[in-house]
Amino acid sequence: MSDSTAPMAPARTPATDEVLRRIGRNLVIYQQVEQVLKVLMTHARFHAPVSKFAERFDRHAALIDRRSMGDLAGRLVDEVLQPASDETAPDAIEEAWFGFRFSVETDAQTAARHAAELKELVDRRNELVHHFLPRWQAAVAGDAELATTWLDVQREAAVAMLERLRGWAKTMETACKEQAALLASEEGQRQMELLFLRSSRLVVMLGQVAMATPRADGWTLLSTAGHLIKRQAPDELEDLRGRFGLPNLKAVLSATELFDLAEEQTPGGGVRTMFRINPHWRLETPQADRPSGDDAPSRQ
Repeated sequence: MSDSTAPMAPARTPATDEVLRRIGRNLVIYQQVEQVLKVLMTHARFHAPVSKFAERFDRHAALIDRRSMGDLAGRLVDEVLQPASDETAPDAIEEAWFGFRFSVETDAQTAARHAAELKELVDRRNELVHHFLPRWQAAVAGDAELATTWLDVQREAAVAMLERLRGWAKTMETACKEQAALLASEEGQRQMELLFLRSSRLVVMLGQVAMATPRADGWTLLSTAGHLIKRQAPDELEDLRGRFGLPNLKAVLSATELFDLAEEQTPGGGVRTMFRINPHWRLETPQADRPSGDDAPSRQ
């Protein structure tokens, strides 16, 4: 650019200095808003296998950090302010997975208002960054009040949004700390082990057998379940103590806290174990391993 076409630097005045100060103030507020949006979206939803959790989370956080303010605001509306959708697990899980989700429970009207205010915030920020020059030129020409008034209105809306987002982030942070404390406690460890046991294929198959064709009294013989599982998935019955720390199927059923157990006399004078799903629980299990045909348990 030649000297003849380069814009001349205006003479500094207290009024133009004040305009510049407020521009800088607003830009800092917008950067704070963007930072909180990144924190919220980094922790809004994520899941991964335990062995790769840290690696994948670092990659996830790096991707969020590179997103624009407009994209972050849109994602906040879609992923935090919308009703939680069911998380789908991968088709094949060979190890424990861990994940988290944060959402703001609100009605559709309030969510729409939040969305509109976020969009307006992004539009105002873009206007400041890309289209403020006419207001600055007017300020240089002597009309600084128009620019300062516009900047003050912009600041008020931005600060209100910043405080709202900080409130959500604080709630999320508190929840994360509480969850971390629970997982580190003895009860948290017990709950994690219980969750792992309940989600195992063996327990799912036991639930399927119990639901398939129980006896008229609602009970299923444990020997029947063992026979069916041995035919369909014999590996599931191997090394129960090594996998679950439990000696047998009866102990597995008891440890899940999902089933009732009982014993009855056999016609030959022996004792056999029966089980059923406790009425306080409802098992929703996939159909793939459900016994069928000749493998289906018969009524006893």
